[in-house]
Amino acid sequence: MVKEYGLDKQDEAILDELDYLCGVVQNKEILKNMIIYNQLKEKHKIDFGNYNIIIRNNSSYNILKDLLRICAKLFLKNGMIQNDRICYLDKVVNNAKYCPFDKIAGIEDSIIVINERKMRMNYLDEIENLEQLIKRYQNRIFIFEDTNYTEGEVDAQIGELASWRMTIERISLEDKLMYCQNMLDSNELKYKRQDLKEFVDQPFWKVKNKIMQLIIKCKSKEIFMITKEMLQKENIKTKSKTTRRKSLKNEINKTTAKQELDSLIGLEEIKTQVQKILNYIKLNKERGELPTLHMCFNGNPGTGKTSIARMIGKLFEEENILSGEGEFVEIHGRDLVAKYVGWTAQKVQDTIESAIGGVLFIDEAYSLVADRRGSFEDEAIATLIKEMEDHRNEICIILAGYTEEMQELIRLNPGFESRIQFNIDFPDYSAEELFEIFHGLCRKEKYKLTGNCKERLIQNFEKVKGQECFGNGRYVRNMFEKIKFEQANRVMNTRNSNRDTITIQDIEQVLEQLELKHPPKQKVIGFAC
Repeated sequence: MVKEYGLDKQDEAILDELDYLCGVVQNKEILKNMIIYNQLKEKHKIDFGNYNIIIRNNSSYNILKDLLRICAKLFLKNGMIQNDRICYLDKVVNNAKYCPFDKIAGIEDSIIVINERKMRMNYLDEIENLEQLIKRYQNRIFIFEDTNYTEGEVDAQIGELASWRMTIERISLEDKLMYCQNMLDSNELKYKRQDLKEFVDQPFWKVKNKIMQLIIKCKSKEIFMITKEMLQKENIKTKSKTTRRKSLKNEINKTTAKQELDSLIGLEEIKTQVQKILNYIKLNKERGELPTLHMCFNGNPGTGKTSIARMIGKLFEEENILSGEGEFVEIHGRDLVAKYVGWTAQKVQDTIESAIGGVLFIDEAYSLVADRRGSFEDEAIATLIKEMEDHRNEICIILAGYTEEMQELIRLNPGFESRIQFNIDFPDYSAEELFEIFHGLCRKEKYKLTGNCKERLIQNFEKVKGQECFGNGRYVRNMFEKIKFEQANRVMNTRNSNRDTITIQDIEQVLEQLELKHPPKQKVIGFAC
């Protein structure tokens, strides 16, 4: 007679608790196999492996603790651990080669959780101490939370310490729908699945909060059916403030983001590309799955990268692509790096949190490339890559910078490539387009150009636009401010001049200053030191 190994009703009931978590149901089969493995091991049928687990955590929500709570309950019931307490170790050691195991707070707990990312600074020493720790405490279950997306030496070595692997997946629309259905079913409330589909198309933390409020309301008023109107009303309540703001904004500025985009000088190819991207995103959202929104902008300074990023934020707001009001957060790449150990990851997370629902524009992102491994810059990049995945449907992160430097950043950090959906190259402006930018600034501030000002400006733009690190639109704006300064000085000195007119004299004064400040480079013949 063949001995039956498997789960009883109590085990099945514990596993069913996974149905109330998002992104973890796929681990049911793994946990079943762990119970059967334990039964076989107790009967001396097998003698290999351990109970240690690597959990690849792809979610931005704190689901790990809930998953481990269910695991602990199941393991304790089957005698695999002595208690259901869980210890979260930030570090295995404190920069010491030999760890005083008996001094670690929580080492008596049955499940020891270690975040793999926090080991990367001195991982060789950490691995050595981990091996000692696991060997000494063989009756513990060690959980390695893996939040990195690049396979390497660390992953391989940890793989030798754990026999099992689980995943916590990114929360999808279907996961959120399942969560709401389970919550309503367990509270004996009726609903139509189709009505819920529209309701769950928002960040998960909002879904959780709103469905809880609905259940409380229904239970307190003895309502047994969740209607479409009730779900819509719950959404309207949280959006009413946003709607009022949008209405005020539209009254003040009646132009749409599309009209503003079309009004930008030049950038015709970029405008076409942005419209194609918008169409692609809208169609995929209608099909029920919002694609990754992150982008990479390559080009010289002053080529319109920041302006286009702002327009994208407004377009996403007007088309209801994201939940925010077109928020636009602009930072420099170095702004993500903190001064002290352990602060950088939190700084990156806080920065991204501030831009949820809109656009985070990271200028000169290539400044995160470090000259050594294990630096704060590496930590910033690793955290940024993870956050880009975790919040792929809630924010558009745009990395921007010089073309060659950005290519080097992507090459050194392959994790970016799979998370950046759209790459846009920004060409330099032509001399005619640079003049149109200048002329547009004049019209905006009600200045008039006299005589042959246009010809002189175009002549200058032709001369300087090929220079290294030429500022394009930024150069034009700086020149315009300097010309206004000279114009004001001339008007106040002569008193009989038109205060709204820019003359060739004003322009020549500025061009002379610029040539003195930035003389053309002389070619060196022979030897130079």
